[in-house]
Amino acid sequence: MALEEPWPYKAKPRRLEAVRMIKECMAGHCNQQAAIDAFKAAAAEQGLLKQRPPLVGLK
Repeated sequence: MALEEPWPYKAKPRRLEAVRMIKECMAGHCNQQAAIDAFKAAAAEQGLLKQRPPLVGLK
């Protein structure tokens, strides 16, 4: 799982919330999109999100 990989700050509240949300989602107790949003927020907070280049068709 990506949240188990090295993160600069493992104890940040958003990361811990993302871990909880993903576990809840895997157990069938929450919406997948909510877990994805929590993961993205945690990764963004720690500067781990990478931007994709624009799609060729959108240039």
